[in-house]
Order: sequence, then C-alpha cells, then structure tokens
Amino acid sequence: MSRTIHEESEISVNLSSDHTLVVTDNSGTRKMKLVANQYTIGRETDNTVHLNSDFVSRYHAILRKVHHRDRLDTYRIIDGSASGKLSKNGIVLNAIRKVSSYDLQDGDIVTFAPEVHILYLAPKLI
Repeated sequence: MSRTIHEESEISVNLSSDHTLVVTDNSGTRKMKLVANQYTIGRETDNTVHLNSDFVSRYHAILRKVHHRDRLDTYRIIDGSASGKLSKNGIVLNAIRKVSSYDLQDGDIVTFAPEVHILYLAPKLI
C-alpha cells in the first residue's frame, strides 16, 4: 500500500520548471508536460489532450497559454470548441463551481465528467 501512496504523490507534485497536466480518465492516469501555446481537450482522438469517456464532449475545452510580462506564463481553460460551441456538461473547477473560462493556478482540478479530470501543476522556480 505504501508503494501506491508513493506513486500517487509523485504524480501530484511538480518539482520541475514545466507546466504539467495530470490527466485522469477511463484509460487511467498520465502526466503530460505543457509546452504548446494551445491544446484542445475532448473525446475525439484528434484532440491534443484526448479524454477517454463517453460523457466528455467531442471537443470539450481549450487550454491556452497566457503570456505575462511581469510573471511566469499561465494557462487558461476555456469551455467549448475552437469554433465556440460550448460543451454539453461544462467544466467544473475544484469540484465547486462551473466556469466558462479560468486562469489555472497550481493544484487546480478541472472536471469534465464523472471520474474524468485534469490536475494542473504550475512550474516551480528553483
């Protein structure tokens, strides 16, 4: 059991200087480094973040890098497709409220469907 706890803590702590997503869906959990300016998130396999769940919209959300002059870049989650069509179920931030757009902060969890979510880990300055 301690091995499982150790593995979970490794995947939920970001000790790197990279933006990171921890994606959980029907296929399991995987970690993904964010480097691009934009990602599409959804059920269709051509999304850059493919979510394996029938409860997720085909093109559920967009993750867009936001550049700042005076601090580190951040990522904004936006509900819906690139064409502006909103997802069927929306996105829920930190299991508390639905949002249409939100600038992610370290440790935020975005839920797309039951048992389908992403954990955002901000870069750590060393």
